[in-house]
Amino acid sequence: MISPSTSVPHTIGKYRVLRELGRGATSAVFLCEDNFNNRKVAVKRIHTHLLSDPNQAKRLRKNLRNEMLLAGKLRHPHIVRLYDADADDAEQPYLVLEYIEGTSLARFCTSDRLMPVPQVLDIIYKVSSALEYANSNGLIHRDIKPANLMLQSTGDVKLTDFGAALSVQGDVTQVAGLVGSPLYMSPEQVMEQSLTHHSDMFSLGVCLYEMLTARRPFEGDSDYATLFKIGNEEPPAPSVLRPGLPAGLDQVIAKALAKKPKDRFPQWADFSDAILGVSKATVGKRETHRDGERFAQMRGLPFFAGFQDATLWEALRLGTLHSHPEGTELMHEDSKGDSFYVLLEGKVAISRHGRKLTTVEAGVTLGEMAYLQPEKPLRSATATAETYVVVLEIRDEALRHASDELQLRFDKAFINLLVNRLMVTNEQLGKAQENSLTLDLR
Repeated sequence: MISPSTSVPHTIGKYRVLRELGRGATSAVFLCEDNFNNRKVAVKRIHTHLLSDPNQAKRLRKNLRNEMLLAGKLRHPHIVRLYDADADDAEQPYLVLEYIEGTSLARFCTSDRLMPVPQVLDIIYKVSSALEYANSNGLIHRDIKPANLMLQSTGDVKLTDFGAALSVQGDVTQVAGLVGSPLYMSPEQVMEQSLTHHSDMFSLGVCLYEMLTARRPFEGDSDYATLFKIGNEEPPAPSVLRPGLPAGLDQVIAKALAKKPKDRFPQWADFSDAILGVSKATVGKRETHRDGERFAQMRGLPFFAGFQDATLWEALRLGTLHSHPEGTELMHEDSKGDSFYVLLEGKVAISRHGRKLTTVEAGVTLGEMAYLQPEKPLRSATATAETYVVVLEIRDEALRHASDELQLRFDKAFINLLVNRLMVTNEQLGKAQENSLTLDLR
């Protein structure tokens, strides 16, 4: 029987409670209905009985307000979205968050539930991208742990809980003292020194270690013993606990777990690249575990030069990846088109009326005119794979319903692409006229 202190409320603010999702020492999370926006949301509410102590209530409200002010400005596909908040409610201070169908990664840190290595690497790459974005907004999370990483039913991951976050921009009243979870703290966090992104990097390294081995690299019989180990002891290499891990992974984790921040990876991009390097060398991967590779591949293409990382992740999520062998016809001239392709790998021949016009390589789009001219959605040419190709197919209708930022970036990229094509065509026409004039003079 549920006691009064833990009973499920009927409503929280304007949100109707459906059921409880989880409960911690200071708060509970409920699945609720947001009737105004016609969606389900997760509402995080401080336990009412904890607010009876004025000092404790002040600290808990401060944490909640900190999360509201810091997380409220973040927009990234791998960070849980904050929709609404009321930290000043006398009886029920709460946050309203994006509802994630899934479970925390803590569930996959036991020896009988460890994920495939490629999936772990892909998840860590995505979280690294999210933390790089948060850091670019002046935030250090300070509580990175598997329990704060939510795995969706789609296989994607979301970073949550910015209640302990630190703003290096000094625009928010900070949560002071030793904050975070002892098992995942960095040495500088333990010693209450000034923190940088390297602290979150250390904590993510601890998560990676645990997700690969089902063991935490620093764990003592007490919090004090754990904190001592973090500052003074080196853990065994992950491959000792799980033989057969990809080559180079021990070195990547050891660098992320270096005692001194200056000995870790300089920037998040360096850490991400190291994870990606190991991932690429891992055999037997499913395409669903290669999102990080595809993201890095897209980021390196000139077509996506103007895209911010968060927008680029949205583009990857919006589309569908396809691979085709040499000789595959990707589209046929004069046929109706309702999508376009971004060529990520390989070469494609462009022809019309059976005559080859040119060969294009990775970094261009195919069939974008159907999107740009919705009143006449016909293919203007035939595209055939000259080699093995990988393409990202994006439905025209999907892009029209995407974020304004993504649509704007694609529009600008399309314009640049069409201008470059026009310049090349003019150059070819100019050369043809020169050749014709030379023949006439002869």
